[in-house]
Amino acid sequence: MGVVLGMLGGSAATALVYRIPRDMPLVMDRSRCPSCGHLIRVYDNVPVFAYLWLRGRCRDCRAHLPLSYPLTEVGGALIGAVAALCPVDGIGKVGCGLALLVGLTAALIDRSTYRIPNRLTYPTAVILVLLGLLNASLTGRWDVLALTLGLSLAVFVFFVGLRIVSQGGMGLGDAKLAAVLTLGLAPLGAWSVTLAILASFAVGSVVGVSLIIAKRSSLRSQLPFGPFLTIGFVMTALGVGIYH
Repeated sequence: MGVVLGMLGGSAATALVYRIPRDMPLVMDRSRCPSCGHLIRVYDNVPVFAYLWLRGRCRDCRAHLPLSYPLTEVGGALIGAVAALCPVDGIGKVGCGLALLVGLTAALIDRSTYRIPNRLTYPTAVILVLLGLLNASLTGRWDVLALTLGLSLAVFVFFVGLRIVSQGGMGLGDAKLAAVLTLGLAPLGAWSVTLAILASFAVGSVVGVSLIIAKRSSLRSQLPFGPFLTIGFVMTALGVGIYH
């Protein structure tokens, strides 16, 4: 079930990655071919499988569809599996999966635009807080909600501090995304959030040094940090799920 829901979430992420940077409506507007503008039929919108049976082409104009579409859907399926493995209750799994899917969406947008839009992080933060309130009212674990909100605020302040120290090297969007990801992962414990942030910086450092060695970047080059944040949080959630 987690894989199926995650794949559907990956399909939604694909639409958001296309629509948000173009200021398009996020709901009440069916998907269209990016080349000819024809509406995509419902049966041609099945995640991953539709791309395979259409052989990566639009049914109407036969233009090639981006390979990023099915890859994002596969990424969503993997995130769904990771969320299903997390040792939390049902609402906690939903919150974790939602946060990581939004992280995937933000990472893809950040990679191409060097921005993480408020249209993505603000509504997600509200939804995750409401899920936390619902879970606390059902289970009586208000301490978990307090820990989650406190950690999210602490992480946001930490990244804002990094932004000040780095004189803009760290974006404010990164701080908001880190706070959102923390809302999803905090129920696993404070140490999980700490490990996720450390993993994010570790992955970013490895990639940055590798690009410099390969002469595809320099010390002055800027890399979007959103993808590394998402990778760090996904890796940590997966590790917790496997070794719990």
